[in-house]
Amino acid sequence: MAKTPRPSMLTADEVAERLKIKKGSAYEVIRQMNKEQEALGRVVIRGRVRSDLFDARYFPEVDDASL
Repeated sequence: MAKTPRPSMLTADEVAERLKIKKGSAYEVIRQMNKEQEALGRVVIRGRVRSDLFDARYFPEVDDASL
């Protein structure tokens, strides 16, 4: 049985690059997302955000039927 790969952790530099924003703004995005995850009882790493959660929020898959 194949395991699903673990999500990677994105740094502020990577978040800034993906969203085309300044590094300081990327830290704010990370802080907000981590705050939400902590409220759900999940452990977070300060200054980093899980790539799968980040992608789901900022790059949701487009539903081909709606095109």
